[in-house]
Amino acid sequence: MEIAEVRALIETGLPGCETLVEGEGCNFSVVVVSQAFEGLSPVKRQQRVLETVREPLGTGALHAISMKVYTPPEWQREAANAAPAA
Repeated sequence: MEIAEVRALIETGLPGCETLVEGEGCNFSVVVVSQAFEGLSPVKRQQRVLETVREPLGTGALHAISMKVYTPPEWQREAANAAPAA
């Protein structure tokens, strides 16, 4: 699979989300930011993302996917914490 394919699957399944995808072949790492995650546990959030890539996981086209999932406010805090101090 290609990065664009993984991104398209996730963005189609979670409209309005923001995705960052890295990897190649059949192993990918993703960051997904979505308002749809508001109020969901981390496990439920990951299950929502896994639903979007169920078919390629089932066929083996996608072998492994690691993910970090955030709501927009959580992502903003994460980005602020990662920014180097001036």
